[in-house]
Amino acid sequence: MTPRASRCCIHAVLIALAVPTLLPFVFALNNSVRSTAEMYHGYFGMPQALREMAYCGWHALTGAEGTVRIVTDTKQMLTLSYAGACGWHARAITKNYVQAWTLLRPFVLNTVWVVIWVALGVLLSGSVAAFVLARFSFPGKRVVFFYFISTMMFPGVLTLVPSFLLVKQLGLLNSYSALIFPMIAGGQVFAIFVCKSFFDGLPQDLFDSAKIDGAGFFNLYWHLVLPLSQPVLAVVLIMNVLGTWNSFLWPFIVNTDTKYHVIASGLYVLSVSESASNMGVLFAAYMLASVPLLLLFAFATKPFMQGMTSGAFKA
Repeated sequence: MTPRASRCCIHAVLIALAVPTLLPFVFALNNSVRSTAEMYHGYFGMPQALREMAYCGWHALTGAEGTVRIVTDTKQMLTLSYAGACGWHARAITKNYVQAWTLLRPFVLNTVWVVIWVALGVLLSGSVAAFVLARFSFPGKRVVFFYFISTMMFPGVLTLVPSFLLVKQLGLLNSYSALIFPMIAGGQVFAIFVCKSFFDGLPQDLFDSAKIDGAGFFNLYWHLVLPLSQPVLAVVLIMNVLGTWNSFLWPFIVNTDTKYHVIASGLYVLSVSESASNMGVLFAAYMLASVPLLLLFAFATKPFMQGMTSGAFKA
C-alpha cells in the first residue's frame, strides 16, 4: 500500500469514528429550525421551511413565473412571489434563534461576566503563587505545594456542602460573588500545578541577570516570567474558560434568583419553564450556547497544543 493510500485509509477510519460523535450535534441543529408540530411527526425529518425555501429559491433563480400561497401561524393566507416566499421561509428558519436569543441573552451576559473575572483571578493568583513556589526558597515550600496539589484529589461533590454553607454564612448567595470567588479558589490549584512545572524549567541565569540589572519581584514576574509563559498561560486560560462556561451544579444551587443564572443553569431553567412547550426554541438555545465553545475550539487549538508541548505538563 502506497503512503498516500495509507493516509486515505487512516482518514477514512477517523471520519467513520467521528461521525457518530457528531450525530447529537446534527440532531440538535436540525431540530433548532423546526417547529414543535414537525417534531411530533418525526424527530429526524428535514425542516419543512428549509425544503420550501430551497424549492422557492430554485424557481426564483430560474426566473419561473408564478406565486406561492403560505399559511402563517395566525392562519392568515399570504400570496407571494417565489423570491418573496424564499425570504419568508428564510425568516421562518431563523425565528427560533431570534426567540432563543431573547431568552438566553441575560444568561450569556452573566456567563461572560463571570468567565472574565474568574479567568483573570485564576491567571493572576495561580501564576503569582506558582512563581513564588518555583523561584524562591523558604521553609515549608514543598509542604505548601503538596498541600495545594492534594486538594485536586478531592471530588468537587465532596466539598459542595461545606462550600455552600461557607458562602451562605458570608451572605453571598444570589450574587455574582458566589460564582466568582469560589471558582477562583478552585481553579487556581490547577493553575499553580501547571505553571510551577513550567516555571521550574526556566533557566536560572535569566533571573540572575535580571537581578543584577536591579529587577525586583514585580519586574521579574511581569517582564520576564509572563512573556515567557504565554503558552502555558493559554492552557490554563482555555481550561478555565471551558470549566466555567460548562459549570452547572454550583451556579444552580447558590443562585435561586434567575437574575444571576449562567448558561448551563439558565438552559435548565428554560427547559422547565413555559418555553419548554416550544422545543424548536430550546434546541436553538442549545445551539447558541455552544457557539462560543466552538469558536474557542477553532481559534484556541493551536495555542493549546503549543502549551501542551512546551513543558506545561512536564513531570
